[in-house]
Amino acid sequence: MKRNSKMMTIRDNGCYCFTFETIDTVDIFTKTMYKQIIVHSLNHFIDIKGLIVYGWCLMSNKLYFIGQSLENISLKDLRDEFVVFTCRKIVEAIQGDPSERNTWLLSHFQKPVAFEKDPVRQSCWGDIKTTAQIDLKVPQSMAEQLEFIHSLPVKERVVQYSSDYIYSSARDYIGMPGLVKITKPATVESELFEIESRKNGFRTNYNQL
Repeated sequence: MKRNSKMMTIRDNGCYCFTFETIDTVDIFTKTMYKQIIVHSLNHFIDIKGLIVYGWCLMSNKLYFIGQSLENISLKDLRDEFVVFTCRKIVEAIQGDPSERNTWLLSHFQKPVAFEKDPVRQSCWGDIKTTAQIDLKVPQSMAEQLEFIHSLPVKERVVQYSSDYIYSSARDYIGMPGLVKITKPATVESELFEIESRKNGFRTNYNQL
């Protein structure tokens, strides 16, 4: 089983792209109930903990988000706390939704932990990766990362257009209400619009061939 945390060094006030992957990439986020746990958790950490989220996308077995922390708050500590918080909420929800598959999931989440009073704890997350550091002075850097995560549901043929997928920030960046209270830098919003315009123009020209 993959249970390692692969990451670069995180500076407290830096902006990073994170990928949270479920254990063995098991499809957990197929029910609205479990998806909403991630939505509520992100909003809770934004409202209470000092997390800033610029973009996100939740797939069936992965959570992608771009963010940083408020000044004087450790981003690494926030990330670790988010892992524990969401795992606890997901396990509680699965325990309250009995089924053969959920019984299997709970047993699959058992994770031996050395040097702790409880020799076994439950963890739904496997690999947690810090995939890129974003230079906030270069809007294109974040815009490219946003375009990548927003396009994932389209690539997976879940939706035709990224803005049709409600469990991401794609809607926010075209002026539609989203589920998570993200922060939209104006310069990044403009750069993302340019990227999407070029891409849509290519699609239109291609379809006319």
